Amino acid sequence: MAFKQLQIAALLSLIYFQAEGKLVTFSNKEPRRDDTGNTINAHDGTTQRFSPGGLFYYHAMGYPSTNETGAINGCSNGGIYKRTNSLRVYSSPDLSSGSWHLNEIVYPGASNFPTCTYFRSQAAFNRHTMEYVLWANAVGCVTSTCPNGTCAAYAVGVSKNPQGPFKFVGMTQPNASSLPPKNGFIGDFALFADSDGTGYIILTHGIAGAGHRDMFIFRLSADFYSIESSSGVGPLPGQHLVEAPSFFRRGDTYYALLGGCTCMGLYGGGVGVLTAKHPLGPWTNVTGSLDPGCDMWKQTTCFEVGPGQVCNPVTQAQQNYVMQVPLANGSTAYIWTGDKWQQSPNGKFDEQPQTWLPLEFDGDTILPLKYVDSFTLDVAE
Repeated sequence: MAFKQLQIAALLSLIYFQAEGKLVTFSNKEPRRDDTGNTINAHDGTTQRFSPGGLFYYHAMGYPSTNETGAINGCSNGGIYKRTNSLRVYSSPDLSSGSWHLNEIVYPGASNFPTCTYFRSQAAFNRHTMEYVLWANAVGCVTSTCPNGTCAAYAVGVSKNPQGPFKFVGMTQPNASSLPPKNGFIGDFALFADSDGTGYIILTHGIAGAGHRDMFIFRLSADFYSIESSSGVGPLPGQHLVEAPSFFRRGDTYYALLGGCTCMGLYGGGVGVLTAKHPLGPWTNVTGSLDPGCDMWKQTTCFEVGPGQVCNPVTQAQQNYVMQVPLANGSTAYIWTGDKWQQSPNGKFDEQPQTWLPLEFDGDTILPLKYVDSFTLDVAE
């Protein structure tokens, strides 16, 4: 009798535990909306739940209501590089469409942020300082030391709360000597805070024109405000026309997912995968075709993308971020997200949608991406 009572108690506890979740269906056919019914203006950023049972926070870029080009070169009309992009913070209890609440908008020149063109924001929590840091690419900056508006670096803001308000604390970039062959530019990046509280950045170093776009990884300073240039490793192995990275850990394996090169272009780009047992490597190239429609090794330019080209991604998106979503059964779902440039319902940059796809693993190996119109998760509450 005691054994049966124990079994019943265990079953009841399991039922109770499973009930602590919400079934959420994610659609790749419909826009994601905020709590006022509007399509969220949120692109190339990070979506994270910083505490169990807490809100998910999406630190993202807001783009202006500028006409899309509808072309493989999405930047050809210059509408995205006019110092009108904003840093935005949305929150949601369960990631569902219609639940996203806009907490803060930071425009260039506000909250002490310099007047720059911003793109690709990333957030991380520093467990040692108990601060949330918000980074963004910053180009065309107009500052007292750069009045001609040609400065470029990473802008850093900080807040005691994930929803903000964020205050600007400075600009940072690695020393040129740590980025051979030195005569290039810094581009897309991703932040990663490891379980021991150490922060890292993976970033693109490019050469103007048709040259390479390679990846480097650096350790961050203890406060996450700057880059420790002496810690750099790279160029990383793998493809050499990459940007839009994602950096995460699953178990004792670190993953660097490298997005295909594009300038907000139609059809997006491919995805490469590197793995390591430490954030600073050594790194191993696993595949250049996580998206089975795109063999990145065959690309010679950033614009060989689309039907009939060597790269025709099944995602029709450029990599953004890999979300880690706690599930009601105690496991974690890893969700690949990508920006569907030039595919907005209203033909404007501000409403360009995203593709979300669950990653599947065989041991430590990520299986090729499979496009689906929708999927459902039992998200832990």
